[in-house]
Amino acid sequence: MKIFICEQDPYRAKLIQDILGIYNYRIVNVNHISDLFRKAHFQRPKVIVVDETFVENSPHDFFRRLRKDPITAKIPVIFISNHTSNVVSEGDGLTEIIHEPFKIKNFRHYIDRWTIFRSLYLKN
Repeated sequence: MKIFICEQDPYRAKLIQDILGIYNYRIVNVNHISDLFRKAHFQRPKVIVVDETFVENSPHDFFRRLRKDPITAKIPVIFISNHTSNVVSEGDGLTEIIHEPFKIKNFRHYIDRWTIFRSLYLKN
């Protein structure tokens, strides 16, 4: 399964890649928003992980653009938010917000929730 990691800090991206790579996930690191949409059209990820620092403008504008795009509209997003932000989910049922600090060793469970156990969390 392919997972996009949208992270500008290369060390943190490498950490996430090392943790998830053990479980045979194919990880694609994305450094810019424009790359995210371009790569998503060709590679079709199962989950997109976005760090708050990756979003240049308002996170709400980012999610609005993500959900309007027909390719990325149905892809679950795990949004990593810092502890001071007040990001509110768009209510689409496909966005999970994780507030920092969180235990990085539990990160795989967040991914599994949207890959292996996806049918339990999506409402038809």
